[in-house]
Amino acid sequence: MLSDRAATVLNLLVNEYVNTATPVASEEIARKRVLQVSSATVRSTMSQLTEEGYISRPHISAGGIPSDLGYRHYVESIPQSVTLPARLRQKIDRCLAEAEPDISGWSQHCAAILSRLTANMAIVTAPRASSPRLKHIQLVFLQDFTALLVVVLGEARLLKRLLPLEEPVGQSQLDRSAEKLNEYLAGLNRAEIQSQQMELNSLEERVRQDSMTLMLEAEQAISPEHHTEGLSRLLNQPEFAEGERARKLVQMVEDRVLLERVVTASAEGDELSVHIGSENQEEALHHFGVIICQYGIPGQLGGTICVVGPTRMGYGQAIGGVRHLTAFMNQMVQGLLGSVTGKSST
Repeated sequence: MLSDRAATVLNLLVNEYVNTATPVASEEIARKRVLQVSSATVRSTMSQLTEEGYISRPHISAGGIPSDLGYRHYVESIPQSVTLPARLRQKIDRCLAEAEPDISGWSQHCAAILSRLTANMAIVTAPRASSPRLKHIQLVFLQDFTALLVVVLGEARLLKRLLPLEEPVGQSQLDRSAEKLNEYLAGLNRAEIQSQQMELNSLEERVRQDSMTLMLEAEQAISPEHHTEGLSRLLNQPEFAEGERARKLVQMVEDRVLLERVVTASAEGDELSVHIGSENQEEALHHFGVIICQYGIPGQLGGTICVVGPTRMGYGQAIGGVRHLTAFMNQMVQGLLGSVTGKSST
């Protein structure tokens, strides 16, 4: 446990380093009104913080740089209830109101807002169900022996497949078949559709089987739909003037490895987690801070919101932004589930 003075010095040092990206001298901290102590006292405290591993100093007379441990103490001191300023929340809400009324548009908008807010990279995955439920089936006439099967899932995902026909079928007959299937199958998952007992003609049974195949492929898809914004903003940070760090990050994004690590590291439920430097399992992320939160309803429908930045990021504002956008996406998911089950969201 740090003394109150040591904790204050450390937090002031972190704040200053976040803003300047240069080592922080004891004189700069001593000038802060909150302390009212001499530079000598601050130097002594910084020596203690160096010995205990909270900051590093290139040499004895140099300024201090926060270590991963120092950032961790700083993050733990941020109140659990931290929020964005009211004016900023209102501005974000106005931007969200302009998003296209579909889940992919909401996810992309959230990623763009979060990237601008933090000046770092943001990743937002579209909502994904562990066991997708059918919202409705649509059959579209293409030509005499071919139709297009469109399966709409509860998470607002569209699945499509060409449907070869054994005999010519017009649009009116396709509409009747789709209407019958929707009456019996809407709101069910794949296993429930398979066990449903109903009298179907050959076309309707073919549509049911192909719909279940599409739903199975959706369940087994490894990488969720996602939106990444702000890679260039992140790479403009002074920490990435060294080309090797930037190259590794770009490679992880292109290979989708970063997304996989983010989804794997996400916390359960609405719990937000922060991984700093060497706390990240992936060695290539040891120079990064990662803030992750899942949104949605666990076990039903949800996704992940994430900020990736240098360890020297503004954690308070980033955490507030992730929390605010998580609350927005929670509302959107509740609305989606209500439209599938026929119940209004609460």
